[in-house]
Amino acid sequence: MSSCPVDIWTVDLEVARRLALSPDEQTRMARFRFERDRLHWGNARSALRAILAGYLDCSPLEISFSYGEHGKPAIAPNCGWDFNISHSRGWAMVAVAQKVSVGIDLETIRETVEIAKLLDRIGETELTGTTRELFHVWTRREARTKAAGGPLMEIPSADLRVIDIVAPEGFAASLALIGADPKPIYRTG
Repeated sequence: MSSCPVDIWTVDLEVARRLALSPDEQTRMARFRFERDRLHWGNARSALRAILAGYLDCSPLEISFSYGEHGKPAIAPNCGWDFNISHSRGWAMVAVAQKVSVGIDLETIRETVEIAKLLDRIGETELTGTTRELFHVWTRREARTKAAGGPLMEIPSADLRVIDIVAPEGFAASLALIGADPKPIYRTG
């Protein structure tokens, strides 16, 4: 199996940024009940647009998105770049790859969450290890599901390659590709 470079952007959502949102994104952001959630979502989406604009050599607001059956976003029209975004608490991670479907997941490690029970409910049965290790099981599953563009309750196909990646302290993160081994290249945005 060949390896594929994937740019991994880590974004601090507490850092104020100029919002670059389409009208439908502005409407979606306004639906968040709490101001902090609104700001985090707006910062994450604006950072995503800014990151993708660098690859596409265009303005962030020129980017159009389409969505798969289960909500996986894509650049419309298809331009050969694939991306995925995940955010948790005050951080976001964006994965960008060329000509290969990518999924990324970032989760805050929380001791109060019964993660083994959640994993069992989605069909993950190898559940030994620390809470941190179990959160990595969750992020690996979520990243594989997102790369495939499928529902969380279905176990993704075997041609997915997944690895744990470097995340902010107190978080777990994983990256998945279809048909290639991920080779992460870390960036900050």
